Amino acid sequence: MSSPAQIAVMEDEVEFLEALRSRYEAEGFTFTTSPSRSKLPAFLGGFTPDALAQRPGLSVAIAIKRSQSPTAQLQLRKIRNLFDGRPDWRFDAFFLGSGAPQSVRIPPAAPAAIRARVDEVHALMREGHRRSAFVMAWSLLEAAAQSADATMAGIPRTPGTVIQTLAMDGYIGADTEDRLRARIALRNQIVHGDVAAEPTEDDVSLLLSAIDETLGANAA
Repeated sequence: MSSPAQIAVMEDEVEFLEALRSRYEAEGFTFTTSPSRSKLPAFLGGFTPDALAQRPGLSVAIAIKRSQSPTAQLQLRKIRNLFDGRPDWRFDAFFLGSGAPQSVRIPPAAPAAIRARVDEVHALMREGHRRSAFVMAWSLLEAAAQSADATMAGIPRTPGTVIQTLAMDGYIGADTEDRLRARIALRNQIVHGDVAAEPTEDDVSLLLSAIDETLGANAA
């Protein structure tokens, strides 16, 4: 049976990983915790990362450490050496410290900055990277919601909460709300590691339309 201290450590790690998920997904990555060994390249040897972030052309192996002890630093240097000469891979290490990690706080983005990121979604679509475009569009929908509604600013929200808030505040219509909710399951499949899940162009277009509606209504 796990002790209270062990349970607290595990809860800290879960909370920290979820904060990291928001960060990487906002950059267009899919994010998988505790990735299966079968999904990892042979060059990693016996190292299994705590999480894996992926987008076209770049994969990031993520390790979580509780302290910056000399032993931990030595381990990380050895792991980092595995990635030498592999430009399509990166190693990111994070330290929890002695206490619980603070919840990630996200400053509201200006509409112009959000629209600039929307251009990146269009670029991903032109290159055929629908999964990455779909995930990034979800993050931009949340950014648009935070920009439009001050009560949402700063704290990551679930997709359902984002959609509900936008609908209640009148930024999106009931039909758009229903159609977005129908895509939450697909979004969750992709970000939680279902490599077979594939969005359509219409799925991405729906999200982009909702972002545009939100930014347009906020500017009116």
